[in-house]
Amino acid sequence: MAVTPENVISLAASPLQYLSWVQLALSAVGALVAYQAASLVFTYWRHTRSPLRKIPGPALPHNWLTGSQHVFFDGEGMQHLDNWGKTYGGNFTLRSTLGSYQLVTTDERALTHVIFATGVFHKRTTERRGLLRLLGQGILYTEGEQHRDHRRILNPAFGYSHVRDMNDQFIEIAIKMREIWHNKCIAAGGTVQLDALSWLSKATLDSIGIAGFGYDFGALNENGVKNELYAAFERLLRVDNKPTAELRALLENLFPILRRLAPSARARETDLSKKLMDDIGMGIVQEKKKAVLANMAGSRVEKKAMGGKDILSLLIQANLAEDLPATQRLTDEEVMAEIPSFILAGHETTANSTTWALYSMSLSPDVQEKLRQEILQVGTETPSLDTLNSLPYLDNVVRETLRLHSVATFVGREAVQDDIVPFGRPVLDRDGNEHTQLKLQKGDQIIVPISLVNRSTAIWGPDADKFRPERWDSVPQGAASIPGIAPSLLSFIGGPRACIGHRFAVAEMKALLFHIVRGFKFSLAIDKSELWSRTGTLLRPQLRKDNSVQLPLLVTPIA
Repeated sequence: MAVTPENVISLAASPLQYLSWVQLALSAVGALVAYQAASLVFTYWRHTRSPLRKIPGPALPHNWLTGSQHVFFDGEGMQHLDNWGKTYGGNFTLRSTLGSYQLVTTDERALTHVIFATGVFHKRTTERRGLLRLLGQGILYTEGEQHRDHRRILNPAFGYSHVRDMNDQFIEIAIKMREIWHNKCIAAGGTVQLDALSWLSKATLDSIGIAGFGYDFGALNENGVKNELYAAFERLLRVDNKPTAELRALLENLFPILRRLAPSARARETDLSKKLMDDIGMGIVQEKKKAVLANMAGSRVEKKAMGGKDILSLLIQANLAEDLPATQRLTDEEVMAEIPSFILAGHETTANSTTWALYSMSLSPDVQEKLRQEILQVGTETPSLDTLNSLPYLDNVVRETLRLHSVATFVGREAVQDDIVPFGRPVLDRDGNEHTQLKLQKGDQIIVPISLVNRSTAIWGPDADKFRPERWDSVPQGAASIPGIAPSLLSFIGGPRACIGHRFAVAEMKALLFHIVRGFKFSLAIDKSELWSRTGTLLRPQLRKDNSVQLPLLVTPIA
């Protein structure tokens, strides 16, 4: 390079330019940190003014950053809620992140208000951040008008008639799993030990893949080879039970900048798996959309005149219907986001619920045998959904399992504006004053304690903690006030955000139980004391000795 006055000036100025960029970056980081600090101070100050501060509850733990949330990291969340409910009654407060208040209530009138006032109460901000990162803008993430658009298009696909059509697929997969178990029993010479949860997870994944979007995960294939989408989803939702990992996830949702500036190895793995799932999911959407458009060619299709088989095809048909206003149509990205939403909502939830049914019947052999005798009266191995629903004791067992072992033990809601919550029974504050309503500030949170309501002794009597399917032959009058979409149960929530797939889940659960109970006798392979109910994202059975999530059963085929 020739030495010229211009070059000399440029070389001399470059360090200054570099320094100015460093200063600019440091200034930006400093401003961001200052903004975050100011936000934290303001948030904490606002929480100290919350009307909920006068409602009794556990004292603020020493860790003001996470509050009482840290007790849920040890997996004993449901047990803690039970203990607090016994100490403080049906209404009490917890201190959450940054000193915020959470009102836990079992009051049916208050719960009805919170569940149905979806314009006032949304999913908590930290939860929505996590859902957006994992699933995208699907039905589990969206709120307000956007959620109503998703639900309006999806509702027909989850109606009883379509779920009835899917039953043949549920039965086929249940038979496939039964045959695998039977072959293992033969190879073992009779009785074999199996991890029921693992096998049920595979069966329900295959069910949601085929019935949900016409995709074969091949989870029940015994060659040990996982297809690309199966492996990506498994990595995406891999559970790390270490308290430090759950704390890290909480902090990343609370302060998203942490994930951007210093992502953990788990965060990087999640992002890569999500991108792979999005790529595969968009391919599935485009393929389904092409098929739907080909079928629609030359004919006018209305939203109510849907054909097709799997849920995704029905969704795409409804989304392309000419009588659907353009403002209510979903984008391809929103449609694609329903795929991981279907998997998350319809896979592990049903697998765990069915697992808890087997656990309960392992401890109650009389219930197991009574159900078996009812099922054996059915003269076919491929019963219709109408036939399954006509079996009263099977229905009782399913309902009792969902009541006693609700896999979602609680859900959280956050006020997006100030509100007044009414109560059916007076709330007693720390000063002994009674309140028939409570004023909530924007940002205050409500915990809907599903497990406490489902096992309330005030509703179900002194044996509310006991597995007794016969109680559903005569449901207590008080259970009618539970604001759930399933009668007398809060397991699927209620109102505009009720679980859209509750019929799907119950039908799948009945198909699996029909063939397991019909084909095998089963009991726990270990002592009951070696298992505990771990409360995390879902309620799962876990071994105490190594913290592995499983349900070991001794399974014997019925001749």
